[in-house]
Amino acid sequence: MGVIEASDRAWKVVQMKGEKQGVSAWLRGIIGECGVSGTRSCAAIAEAFGIDCKHERTCRDCITKMMTAITDRIDAERELPADVEWPRFEDGELVKMGDEVGFEGETMRVCEVALDADGWVLWCENDGLDGRLRGSYVERVKHPAPEVLDADGVPIKVGDTVWATYNGCKHIVMAVCSDGSLHPEMVTDDGCMVEYEEGLWDFAKKVTHEQPDSWILWGEDLDMAVKVGEVDKAEMMCRAKALAKGECEWARS
Repeated sequence: MGVIEASDRAWKVVQMKGEKQGVSAWLRGIIGECGVSGTRSCAAIAEAFGIDCKHERTCRDCITKMMTAITDRIDAERELPADVEWPRFEDGELVKMGDEVGFEGETMRVCEVALDADGWVLWCENDGLDGRLRGSYVERVKHPAPEVLDADGVPIKVGDTVWATYNGCKHIVMAVCSDGSLHPEMVTDDGCMVEYEEGLWDFAKKVTHEQPDSWILWGEDLDMAVKVGEVDKAEMMCRAKALAKGECEWARS
């Protein structure tokens, strides 16, 4: 799979097999030329469509031939050569305009599809980001990976720092599963015990992005509070009771 590249609208000369422009690029080229000069005559515009106005009896005949030229190009573009294939997802589904595709953890929406001698190109957008995704005809487009959510429902991304809800240990997320789950072997253990359970289960529900309270944090906060002379005895006692309760529940589990 190729990479998402910064959009360059000058690249819009989309080529089909045999070095022919796709119909959308062909029309945009004509529109661009007319818009830039602003002085092209009807005869010059007709010529861009391969029509000689001198041989047409009326403007209506000329316009009819322009529309015919456009529909012919559309029909020709639909008839793909034998070695050219419309891009498909990994499950065989055809990629359509407006579909969401996945690439390196990002979700992009398809706004245009182009085919050239080397493969397919998807022009995509994502929250103002405009780019393209390229692949060969034997490659398949990926569906967006489902979100992996922690115990609080917060999305988990590769590189995130998370804490285990059962013992407060810190972990770094090294990878996530394509099915929207997280396995224990996909996080750093940092010397901490990582909880495993038999069968298929989701470790993502055992971690949180918000660092849980611990005896270490409780002690650090108490030391700081003593230093500044602002010890909230009620808060510290409440935290200690909660930690002791959690410790007992963990011992019973």
